[in-house]
Amino acid sequence: MMQHSTTQKSRQELPIAVALDADWQASKVWLTRLRGKVWGFKVGSILYCEQGNHIIREIQDAGFRVFLDLKFHDIPNTVAGAVKNAFALGVNLLTVHACGGANMLKAAAKEQSANQSVLAVTVLTSLDQKDLGQVGVSRNLEDQVSSLADLVIESGVKGLVCSPLEVQNLRKKFPGALLVTPGVRLAEPGSQQKQNVQDQKRVATLDQTLKSGASLAVLGRALTESTEWEKTWESLSSSLDGMSFQKL
Repeated sequence: MMQHSTTQKSRQELPIAVALDADWQASKVWLTRLRGKVWGFKVGSILYCEQGNHIIREIQDAGFRVFLDLKFHDIPNTVAGAVKNAFALGVNLLTVHACGGANMLKAAAKEQSANQSVLAVTVLTSLDQKDLGQVGVSRNLEDQVSSLADLVIESGVKGLVCSPLEVQNLRKKFPGALLVTPGVRLAEPGSQQKQNVQDQKRVATLDQTLKSGASLAVLGRALTESTEWEKTWESLSSSLDGMSFQKL
């Protein structure tokens, strides 16, 4: 992936996918607010089930890329068909669960193209060590992420969804992989901009996430629920001044 360096003044868009989780009437305003400023938008299961395929076209018509986050997890043939149909809609990124196994991952990987990539979720950012134990996973969280990441990349899937705490190690291990990272918050604990991270347990700030090697950061309620979104956006974007990023 080609590198490019730019300052905030000349930057056309930042490597951010804004997560749209609210109803569409409340969400669509962001298509205007962030035009030319971000890579695109993440559409999750709540919004997709409310609006269906037309929401993808509407986001694309506004000039943005689409990250469809439905986390497919089924038998290989079913997942391959779902991935094929999603890519036919023109989405750029979509997700599957790494724990679906090698055959499922390989089936999904075959549907990828130059501008359309599958991302595999290793361990959800809402889970911690205790949660893994409750579902029968005895090894530690870091080993679980690492093992599943190996399986994903060996299966031909182009990228991983990982928490900000795992990005640095995964970037060293897989220098050419797409690493997409949710769990982004506004500021360090104790600062005036501290936010409620809600159900996210493994989190970091936007600049920390990208400096650690993330290809794309997923920014959600930290921005979309801000009561002063312009100030929030300025704070977030200015924190990236002088940084260089991978071109997706």
